[in-house]
Amino acid sequence: MTCNICGSDNFSIWRGRPDELCNDCGALARHRIAFAVYQLHLFTLEEEKPLKVLHLAPEPCLHPALDEVIGPGYICADASPERYPHADCLKLFFPKDFAIFPDGYFDAILHNHVLEHIPGHYGDHLMAFSRLLKPGGRMIFSIPGPYKKRLTEEGGENLKSDAERLEKFLQEDHFKMFGADFIEYLRHMPGGFLVPDGITNEIRKKLNVRPNKAPFFIWEKKR
Repeated sequence: MTCNICGSDNFSIWRGRPDELCNDCGALARHRIAFAVYQLHLFTLEEEKPLKVLHLAPEPCLHPALDEVIGPGYICADASPERYPHADCLKLFFPKDFAIFPDGYFDAILHNHVLEHIPGHYGDHLMAFSRLLKPGGRMIFSIPGPYKKRLTEEGGENLKSDAERLEKFLQEDHFKMFGADFIEYLRHMPGGFLVPDGITNEIRKKLNVRPNKAPFFIWEKKR
């Protein structure tokens, strides 16, 4: 097995899953899937170059490759940029600080396990991001789950303690848990459409990802 991000074959167990963690670049299964998705749905946007891409919470294992491929138009941002010393990361709070970007500014917006950390309704978040995409632009992202046998639960920002959020949403800084309605919302979200991620279970096996796990969503804005 080889890491598709850094080329390493040095892996170790992580949270009980063998060969989950790349010991060289730190990639987990969802990061290896992310990179495969970017190769299919981001790096192939030849007609749009030079690209303008917004990457929220830029992971250390993915940042170098994205920076190299995208170049000067690669913008990283987070509400706590000190957590990402490897990146020249803007300090932006969602949604108010995103008003600095005009409508249709970005070719792509990337966020991997970010939505669950944002207070409020996921539909409002997604529509706010869609404003920033140019026609034909893509939002490429992942979330925990979604859990298809339940509906989304939100409101973690209204709970009184981290302990309550841990019990309800499985992590102290999660404000929501996504369910089957999230996928339906994306399918009918105004102004665009879902694109299949193209990552088959055969590809997942090569990346040591369990079948049907770490799904990615690619939402493309209508031209």
